[in-house]
Amino acid sequence: MPSFGLHHVSLPARDIETAAAFYENVLGLSPLERPGFSFAGRWYAVGSQQIHLIEAKDGTFRSAGLTGRDVHFALTCDDFDGVVASLVAQGYSEDLPRDDAKCMRVTRNATAGFHQAFLMDPDGHVIEINAA
Repeated sequence: MPSFGLHHVSLPARDIETAAAFYENVLGLSPLERPGFSFAGRWYAVGSQQIHLIEAKDGTFRSAGLTGRDVHFALTCDDFDGVVASLVAQGYSEDLPRDDAKCMRVTRNATAGFHQAFLMDPDGHVIEINAA
């Protein structure tokens, strides 16, 4: 049986510039060079893996609001408290309704065994940030 590793996660974006602003300014991810595809998109480095954004106005998008019990991907970090503080400084809050774009849920010492925060990108993709 072959051995696998995760190379990238690809996400549809309704507006590539809005999505790029979130991944670069809110999460602070570094853009990568991207081949000259015939459609708009952005690539980002996440350790040795990548996130690929693809502009697809008719892509598959959620509308249920923030929940960690639905499709999501997780980013681990070495300064969980610093990331949460940065998100709060940018207007993210646990006091907002779960369908608000800046809703955030933080669980310290979660059942998973590490701190977890959940938030959504502009297209409603759920992102877990953790201290695994």
